[in-house]
Amino acid sequence: MLFPYQYVNHPIDKMQEFIDYIFNDIWCIAPSIDNYSLELYNGKPDLKDVVTAFHYSSTIGGDFFNAKIEEIFLIFKTLNQSQIRQLQRWYQANNNIEDLCKKDPACVPATYKDIISLNATLGTSLKTFFTRLYSKELLSLKALSDKIGLISEHYLEFMKVNFQGKCPFCGLFDIDGEYDHTREAYDHYLPKSEYPFCSINFKNLAPICNKCNSGNKGSKDPIYDVNGNRRKAFYAYNSASYSLEISIQLNSPNIGHLTPQDITIGFGPHSLQEELQTWNELFSIRERYQAKCCSAEAKYWITQIIEECGERTPSEFLSIRLEGAQRSPYSDTNFLRKPFLEACETQHIFE
Repeated sequence: MLFPYQYVNHPIDKMQEFIDYIFNDIWCIAPSIDNYSLELYNGKPDLKDVVTAFHYSSTIGGDFFNAKIEEIFLIFKTLNQSQIRQLQRWYQANNNIEDLCKKDPACVPATYKDIISLNATLGTSLKTFFTRLYSKELLSLKALSDKIGLISEHYLEFMKVNFQGKCPFCGLFDIDGEYDHTREAYDHYLPKSEYPFCSINFKNLAPICNKCNSGNKGSKDPIYDVNGNRRKAFYAYNSASYSLEISIQLNSPNIGHLTPQDITIGFGPHSLQEELQTWNELFSIRERYQAKCCSAEAKYWITQIIEECGERTPSEFLSIRLEGAQRSPYSDTNFLRKPFLEACETQHIFE
């Protein structure tokens, strides 16, 4: 990930608070409760307002929400305390996205397969519930949106803070900003089809360009490789700063007819090698950057240096452009343009 987003607190975070309450204060105490009722929500008045409104209205999203909560409550009533404690550990781990990305051995995630191995009926019901939580048919309902706001409102506030204008997962494409009438999709970093409990946790949700989302990542798992081994991954809201290093080597002097095989791309620093390998695998970064270096735009980068240098030599003008690229790495794909032009210079293109 080229740079992390800054997390933005917003009323929509209350949705995760609602789910925390449902899990801990309704489902997990189900064996000690005689019957399910709206009185169980007395400890969370805002949530009680929502489920009460859903109870006395008829909407697809509201009916689904209330019915599934009660259905899962009845399954929890059949569980023993050991099973419930295990579910509590999984719930806590799956919502600790940062430690999961750090590969913290004390933070062990669970997939739906793990839940199904504990209780097949519960696993199926939880998957139906959590995969549909992040849906317009539920989140746009007035009884709920009056409490938590709308995703479009969250996106607007998010982009006022995160105004770089580029997708941080690739840097190649623009991200719709606060003045655009459209917005990007939010990626479930831990795929909601695989991981229970965090489908509405905005620390697991981040705006992403369509090429990264649908064209490359899809439902790939950031914290396990294809062999089932834990791995480190970039956390979308990492508070610690870092600076990625991208190097390019051209293996052919035939700049006008480069192929991906002619371009070697390296990533650093070494201290982030595991995260970088995960990033590359999730988003096909090396392949996409090689393609960019073979594009007409990359050829224009070269032509611009040669044809627009004026009274300066191309090498002198190149130095000026490289300094500008260093100052603004995410404008005009400068983070990639700079190492590409440096590689061209090594091939004596500007002499």
